[in-house]
Amino acid sequence: MTPSDGSFSSSARATRYRLDVPFFESVDGVRLHYAIEGSGPDLILHLGAGADSELWREAGYLEPLAVSHRCILFDHRGHGSSDHPTSPEANHLNRYAADVIALAAHLRLSSPAFFGWSNGIAVGLRVADLRPDLFSALILFGAIAPPRSPVELVAATAERVAGIREMGWRYILDDMVAAEKLPVPQWFLDRVVATDTGPLLGYTQARPAWNWSPWDVLPRISCPALLLAGELEDPDDVMGEVAAAMQDARRIRIREREHINAFLASDLVVPIVTDFLAVARA
Repeated sequence: MTPSDGSFSSSARATRYRLDVPFFESVDGVRLHYAIEGSGPDLILHLGAGADSELWREAGYLEPLAVSHRCILFDHRGHGSSDHPTSPEANHLNRYAADVIALAAHLRLSSPAFFGWSNGIAVGLRVADLRPDLFSALILFGAIAPPRSPVELVAATAERVAGIREMGWRYILDDMVAAEKLPVPQWFLDRVVATDTGPLLGYTQARPAWNWSPWDVLPRISCPALLLAGELEDPDDVMGEVAAAMQDARRIRIREREHINAFLASDLVVPIVTDFLAVARA
């Protein structure tokens, strides 16, 4: 079924999941792909903009996490083997959050944990705000921008949309790579660049219409939360303020790493995540 509020672009990339390729359909008719590996308590893995859920494997997360968790790798809309709607309406944050809730219902998950990187932070917080009973724990990796006024947000959105239309993923990646202290592996850049820019544009255009800010809901988030951020991507320790605003959160900084290389430091991050989840579920 094709939703009435967005067009689709095809994705011909082959998947390399170990299981058969399962899909379910969102409430607005978008077909969404997921894969499951491992056994134990449920853990939803949700990326931000760019790449597909196999990035969790390539970055070194899946194999160690699957030892003790049932890992649900989710190709959120516009990514990987899921459908790629491109309209702002189809890429609104509420759609992304509804997809995670629908995924949990489809798989009949009982109190899964959620691990979101980059734009996945906003998705995880939105779901936790809409369904405070759903997650047993939140792992949010990256930084949250300080609050902006509506006027500032509209201006920043217009600038970003123009930049993406002109340069594609390079508009985002060039500055991010330049800010990294360590080289960014070419394989990572190739995965991101291979992702459609249509859904990214739709997501960006929809931002002023969220009528929602992560900062407004932080005090309401009651489940245990682990906040991870690269020391260099969050020099003012804004995530420390985020943790302080939440009911049960701790913040850990990955030393001398920016946004991309902090995530790619899975050898440092996985032990922190597994220790947190063990305590959160105790």
